Amino acid sequence: MRELNLPPGLLETVDQALTAAPSGLSEYELIQALDRQHPDLFPKPDLGDPLLLFQHHFVLMHVLYRLQQQHHQSARRLSICPLRIQWQAANTGDSRALHPDPSLAAYYLDFGNLAKEDGFSVQSLLDGFWRRLLGEERAPDALATLGLEQSASFADIKSRYRQLANEHHPDKGGDAQAFGRIQEAYDTLKDQQKYRR
Repeated sequence: MRELNLPPGLLETVDQALTAAPSGLSEYELIQALDRQHPDLFPKPDLGDPLLLFQHHFVLMHVLYRLQQQHHQSARRLSICPLRIQWQAANTGDSRALHPDPSLAAYYLDFGNLAKEDGFSVQSLLDGFWRRLLGEERAPDALATLGLEQSASFADIKSRYRQLANEHHPDKGGDAQAFGRIQEAYDTLKDQQKYRR
């Protein structure tokens, strides 16, 4: 695993910024605080350039996961969620945030991963993120269209789709509009499944 050579004092500065905000900060709020208070340590990226923005994000996440690692055995733990980064007592808080997916931490802790990303791969990551987010927002309506519960497996979704498509297909005397809604719902859920892998 390759570590990032950080500007001297950056870990301590991020630690101090989070300590000064006991209720936590979003990643955006933390970036703003660092830009304001320490522009030489953490300069503002060009928000119009997805690659530079991703590099900025990667460096901050690298710092956060290093802090989390350093304090793993201490009385406080760093909870890292996109909307809330917060120091918490080791025995409280959201255990998923305190014990994140190890592959995510490993990704950001390995500086070699930053070097692997280029403008195309970063744009693909962003496109995938937005498609996944949009799919998650549309999933409840799509499931309702198919007459399924939130707990339905993808096998249930496929089975129900085939049943409804067979009933409503225009070639079999069904309603074209109803078939279109069924097809759109299935496509939404299929895309969501693809981005969960």
